[in-house]
Amino acid sequence: MLTELYEYALSHQLAARPGFKPKRPKGYLLLSQEGAFLGVELRGKDAPAVMAPDVGAAANGTRFCNPLIEKAGIPLNMVNDPVKDKNVPTKHAFFLAALDSGAEHEPMFAVVAKALRSEETLETMRAGLAEHKLKPSDPVGFQVDGQPVERSERYLDWWAEFRKQFLPAPSGVMPRCLITGELAPALLTVPKVSGLMAVGGHTSGDAFLCFDKDAFQSYGLKQSANAPVSETAMTAVNAALTELIRDAKVLGNAKLVHWYSAPITEEEDLIPVILGEQLAPPAGEEDPAEPGGEADALRAARALIQSLHDGSRPESLNARYYIMPLSGAGGRMMVRGWYEGSYETLYDNVTRWFDDLRLVLWNGKGTTRPPKLKALCIRLLKPGGNPQKVWERMDKELPNLLNRVLYAIINGTPLPDEAASRALMWLRSALLASGRDDDKSSTASSAGETLVFQLLKAWLRRKQRLKGEENLMEERFSEQGRDVAYYCGALMAVYAAIQSKAMPEVGAGVVERYYAAASSSPGFVIGKLSQLAQYHLAKLDKGLAVYYEKRLSELYCRIGTQKIPAMLTLEQQAEFALGYYQQRAALYTSNKEA
Repeated sequence: MLTELYEYALSHQLAARPGFKPKRPKGYLLLSQEGAFLGVELRGKDAPAVMAPDVGAAANGTRFCNPLIEKAGIPLNMVNDPVKDKNVPTKHAFFLAALDSGAEHEPMFAVVAKALRSEETLETMRAGLAEHKLKPSDPVGFQVDGQPVERSERYLDWWAEFRKQFLPAPSGVMPRCLITGELAPALLTVPKVSGLMAVGGHTSGDAFLCFDKDAFQSYGLKQSANAPVSETAMTAVNAALTELIRDAKVLGNAKLVHWYSAPITEEEDLIPVILGEQLAPPAGEEDPAEPGGEADALRAARALIQSLHDGSRPESLNARYYIMPLSGAGGRMMVRGWYEGSYETLYDNVTRWFDDLRLVLWNGKGTTRPPKLKALCIRLLKPGGNPQKVWERMDKELPNLLNRVLYAIINGTPLPDEAASRALMWLRSALLASGRDDDKSSTASSAGETLVFQLLKAWLRRKQRLKGEENLMEERFSEQGRDVAYYCGALMAVYAAIQSKAMPEVGAGVVERYYAAASSSPGFVIGKLSQLAQYHLAKLDKGLAVYYEKRLSELYCRIGTQKIPAMLTLEQQAEFALGYYQQRAALYTSNKEA
């Protein structure tokens, strides 16, 4: 893991010099060569990070701070709260001392120090910050005659010597770096990386390696002796983490950090496809001529794999993916998983995932498009709850389940049974609260609830594949070869359609009253539905009644001599749900024929 991050930093030229760290100043204080304050230059939110000197964990103490780029309140000596800002004067003095120490190597240091020692100039700078709505906690830098001070290379030798006061004293034994395998002095503590605040990270950043607990001293080793890493190697790893975390999407209260071992274009990146970031059309729309509404990235990935086989891009022949969900916990990074494999295998598993999800639309016209993963996972939440806080609820209720679902997608393995159980519970609740079953906007037939049936189909197909079954669940209604539970679900759809045609004025129909019981215990319910259907059929015109009676006969023939189960297993409940959904879609398209 550490080695792959290190290689990523080197291949993307992210490895910073030791003692430097990527920083994002919100603005620059502009000075003339004589030290006069000229104004404030703001930087946009998307402005790239700059490399600047960093003292590491020492900046979190009471005495030291980072030179050149630091929170505005420190170089400008802004003490607004005597308690909260009690360490600011000491850190301000250190900031000036560092500038004085390096002034012989970089004259711009002396210019900045002169301006910061002038109380009149300081007041003007503070007013400039307020005018541009910059707070004392916002990081700022300095420019002298338009030149950012931190970009100079004249002070590098000075900084290499000056920063030694923050490094651990060398011991008699030189350890071997866990990342590079080379003999090198080990960091006593590892610098922190920012970017995980949205998933539990600390405001000051989180460390990737920590050794401050008794559990890590089983062999008498303390702190970095447990896993020694050199400063140069860890600086590169942190630079890679900084960039990868910044661009990572959030799933299940974790940032989904991922990268590839070979050059992969943005169009060929498959992780956004899994999440649905590139799947603009919503689920439920009719498909175009191309089945499944394949995303552009899938086509690009297929083209890349073809190039690997024909040799036109040999450098990507051994391309591997690395996926690492990260979250924060008490100032430490929590690695929630580690997935790696070949790019070609990932492509195969992503396409299989979408094949497993593909399902006939609720109106029978075409098939569904690949859905967004988060849209699917909403259907795994407990019924009810605040609809305005679904994302917050997902982070609290589903973090472990979402990681297992992601693992199954990436590796092409069966989905957790918990996913099917939760989807069925959600579906029963939705159907119980639905309006008229024949209404196009009803929850059972809407595009949103189609996602539940897609998820059940994917779960069932993977179960069947694991068992070696050849007759996998199909996209549309299957006239033969399915479990008796499947045809019981189809009977439910026909009985619901008969009632809605015979008694369109009734509010709560067959589905609202009987689906929950029938989907788990059809043996106790199907007979009752058959009895009610006789009254409803008598109210229909002869042609329509004959049509539905014929359909019922066909389904009972499919069941044959099999006994309708009194209780259904989890797999049979999924079969029942899909039989109901697919039969309903088939009936919808057959209305004109009826």
